[in-house]
Amino acid sequence: MTRRARITAAGLLAPVAGAVLSGAALAGPFTPTAEKFILNFDMFAPADLSCAASGEGVRSKATRDLAGKPVLRVTGKASSADITCALPDGTRYLVTSNRTARFTPSAATEATVTFQRGQPAMTTVLRVQGRRDVYDFKSFVRVD
Repeated sequence: MTRRARITAAGLLAPVAGAVLSGAALAGPFTPTAEKFILNFDMFAPADLSCAASGEGVRSKATRDLAGKPVLRVTGKASSADITCALPDGTRYLVTSNRTARFTPSAATEATVTFQRGQPAMTTVLRVQGRRDVYDFKSFVRVD
């Protein structure tokens, strides 16, 4: 009876497995639907700096860390997001490191801006999967 049950189960599962495999083959290559980008600031960033991301297919959430520095989490199409940061005096900055970052579906790409007040452009340190640091020079640019 056990052998008959195994043969019956295999006969029932074979069409299901075939349907799943053919559906995956028709769908084409796997492409991740969400890129994750986290923008942090070092301890020299002003506490009143605020950041936002916009763009088609972009979702963002602005929070603060324990020291009061801004943290911006961008998901969706993070590589095409327009990320801007502003100070209360009207000074605005444009972030471009999300456009050059490498994204993986398994982990977020983190960026830390080394803030220097009064400088026209600052460096961003990118961390891909928390392991490798990539320095992206002049990727935090003052526009006003």
